[in-house]
Amino acid sequence: MARICKVLVVEDDDAVRHMLGDVFDDEGYHFTLVKNSLEMRGALERDEYEVAIIDVSLRGSEDGLKLAELAVEYGCGVILTSGDPAQVARAGESEWRFLPKPFRVQNMIALVDQVLKETEARCIRRPRPGNTVFPIQA
Repeated sequence: MARICKVLVVEDDDAVRHMLGDVFDDEGYHFTLVKNSLEMRGALERDEYEVAIIDVSLRGSEDGLKLAELAVEYGCGVILTSGDPAQVARAGESEWRFLPKPFRVQNMIALVDQVLKETEARCIRRPRPGNTVFPIQA
């Protein structure tokens, strides 16, 4: 039996981080929310994730591009985000998927689903209460 897909969100903006948590909860993913590189490293040591969503413009000694490399070492597909125009160009030139802020929730979910397909992740969304199904992404 496949396990529930897990998403790691690395975002230092509290509002964005919590909004993404609400979205992934509603969409049937397990998720962990962290706000910096130290918390990300700890999360990767404790659990396995299929996708890491990382803000390129994190405060601290390691930016999102460096952390994306680390996430890949742990077997994660990567999605980068940023609202900083200076970082948008850097992220767009990277090898990873990129979604500029502000973004539409539907675009984020579609991108996560796409990364899961590309990485051939063997996981599923958890069932909704009442056993209803999640919408199928086209």
